[in-house]
Amino acid sequence: MEESFECSGLLHIPVMVEAVVDHLIRKSTRVIVDCTFGTGGHSLELLKRAPDSAFLIGIDLDDEALEIGSRRLSQYMSRVLLKRANFGEISTILADYAGMVDALLIDCGVSRLQVMKPQRGFSFDREGPLDMRFDRSSQFDARKFLNRVSFEELSDLLLKFGEKRGREIARAILERGEKGAIRTTSDLADAVKSVVRFKAAKSLARVFLAIRASTNRELENLANALDSLPLLMNKGGRVCVISYHSLEDTIVKNAFKKLSGKCICPPGSLSCTCGKVEAFRVITKKPLKPGDDQIRRNPWARSAKMRVMERCD
Repeated sequence: MEESFECSGLLHIPVMVEAVVDHLIRKSTRVIVDCTFGTGGHSLELLKRAPDSAFLIGIDLDDEALEIGSRRLSQYMSRVLLKRANFGEISTILADYAGMVDALLIDCGVSRLQVMKPQRGFSFDREGPLDMRFDRSSQFDARKFLNRVSFEELSDLLLKFGEKRGREIARAILERGEKGAIRTTSDLADAVKSVVRFKAAKSLARVFLAIRASTNRELENLANALDSLPLLMNKGGRVCVISYHSLEDTIVKNAFKKLSGKCICPPGSLSCTCGKVEAFRVITKKPLKPGDDQIRRNPWARSAKMRVMERCD
């Protein structure tokens, strides 16, 4: 039952929920899409504020989260359609709603349900299998990713995610992997700690994030979803995206620029080839961030950045 998750602290607390609802819901809102439904925290608040005629489509890959979320939204389920799917494919998922979406949310964060359960393998301080899959039906998990990745690929990945000692850590991980010593989250954490012996928490967070993002193709899915927005959004419809690290925010910022008619080609380019199209206007000139009170209530929100734009043609 949902209550057991609430009591054990596993039910996800929606990030910046007041700002999300304030920016997305208006009297004209009819079709709402929560691309990262999770356990339904944002969706519940969106439906509370939305007109009674509004309909919500929730998308998520995690079957357990969808089940919990359906119970959480039980009083609204006559106005809810849940789809177990990858939000990176929303152009296909929402083909029947093309040009009809009035409010769309993408929250790039990982769910508390996933992180707090050791058997899901997301956390470096909880012993569990090296899994990290959002989609538990997928045959490709974090362990298989590490078994297939080359030294150069893993090094580049860790450096890309901000780990300055990425090459040393990649070598330590792969050397242990060759000996069959990387099977659990603790094994992976030990490999990182063998290189970063003191104050390892930040390095552990970056390494686990990089491997999780690659296992689930998180950056690619985000970019694909953003590319689909002109086909989906109704005139005046609003899009809200919450990101949690610089790579995500850069993808969102550049997509918003391109979709609002601003060129994102490299400086010095002789001609524009980025495919800019003036289909949206950016509502948030700078990303919104949670206040101190929100962070005290929900520490998971501390790195969140929220950007909003509106369909204008």
